[in-house]
Amino acid sequence: MDVTPPLEPGVTVAEQPDRGAIQRLVLETDVEGEALWIDAGGTASTYDLTDLAPNRRAFSGINIARAFTAHQHADLVRHTVTRASGRTGLVVAPNVALLYEATDMGAAEIDPLFERTVTLLGGLAESLSIPVLVTAPRASDALYDRIDELASHEIACTATGLGYAFSTEDFETQGYWHDGWWQTTIPYWVDLVGAVGDLDPVEAVDPGLVVAD
Repeated sequence: MDVTPPLEPGVTVAEQPDRGAIQRLVLETDVEGEALWIDAGGTASTYDLTDLAPNRRAFSGINIARAFTAHQHADLVRHTVTRASGRTGLVVAPNVALLYEATDMGAAEIDPLFERTVTLLGGLAESLSIPVLVTAPRASDALYDRIDELASHEIACTATGLGYAFSTEDFETQGYWHDGWWQTTIPYWVDLVGAVGDLDPVEAVDPGLVVAD
């Protein structure tokens, strides 16, 4: 049972209730090749990644570079485009708008810089036909709308007491793994054995309810 949706080629914008959500998405994805992570806002915590990974091999192919200013971030994106190759299987850019909104530069300078950044990420996804995973929590409407224009896919995410619930048009988290045991949801059993009565299975259950195995 998959706990995270597959990452398809193209730009995917994911909700990020906290930094663990993006870490979970990356670590649960079977990346063919290296993953290039352009970090902003301290999302790529090595301590968290170590705790979440089932073993050290799970993140051995993740290469992380951190930016602390908008110009650094733009330069890292440009460098990533230059470095990426047929061996690259995933590019990750969490908090992609954060440093551009935190700067004291004027709009005449920052807007073209951000536009170049997101355009390069979109072009990279298209040219190599790989997933480029971005998040933009708390981004302004103007910057988020530009990211959304480039995105081919969206992932909704909610942090629950059992773990992260991810959903897309074709995927819904239906179980949670906890140290050797599964916690399944009612929609999982509806899909498996069907719903009782005449109601549509989606209408017959509360997707927030869970049952223990």
